[in-house]
Amino acid sequence: MSDLQAITPVQSISDVVYEKLKTAVMSDVFKRGERLVEHEIAEKLNVSRTPVRAALLRLESEGILEARPNHGLVVKEYSIEDIREIYLIREALESLAAKYGAQNATGDDIDNIRAMFDEMDKVYRDPQVSPDYIFELHRKFSEAYHNTSHMPTLVRMIESLREQMFRFRRVSLSGSERKIDALNEHRRMFEAIEKRDSELAAELTRVHIRNALNAYLSSVK
Repeated sequence: MSDLQAITPVQSISDVVYEKLKTAVMSDVFKRGERLVEHEIAEKLNVSRTPVRAALLRLESEGILEARPNHGLVVKEYSIEDIREIYLIREALESLAAKYGAQNATGDDIDNIRAMFDEMDKVYRDPQVSPDYIFELHRKFSEAYHNTSHMPTLVRMIESLREQMFRFRRVSLSGSERKIDALNEHRRMFEAIEKRDSELAAELTRVHIRNALNAYLSSVK
């Protein structure tokens, strides 16, 4: 918890507490299985317990924390089978978003994805670029890709699963070879949307997610 910094009064307390705790969990400041104690966090952040309680409950609802009997809220631990299941669900949902993205994407959607891909293409091969920046580009590209479907409920479901997998997706992108492979997969996915080929976009998305899962599983052997 030493990495948590006190919140200044000019910030929006409820949202910032949530973001700080989420970042801390995803960055392994809090380890898997570690208990998050409401009053300790409130004291560390120099806020009342109310926004901390709300943030903890929000993180629980997103599947990032879990309640354990007689122990309170802890950082959720995932088994390999849990991870396989979530990636399988992601594969189904994200391929559906890709299929409808190819049908529903506007000209502005295409321009937006192209600009994001061009930025990714520029920085992925640069060893001086921060891994955090690369991961953020990857996240934004995926978000824009899903949004081409213009199916907000579907997008919310996808993002909920992706949030749960944050730590594992970072691992799957950590190797230089996987980063380049992911870039090439994104290129083909984008081109399928641009060509309005819904079946190809869906299939390429399925392959991309399977490859990401395989990369993660290989990293933890």
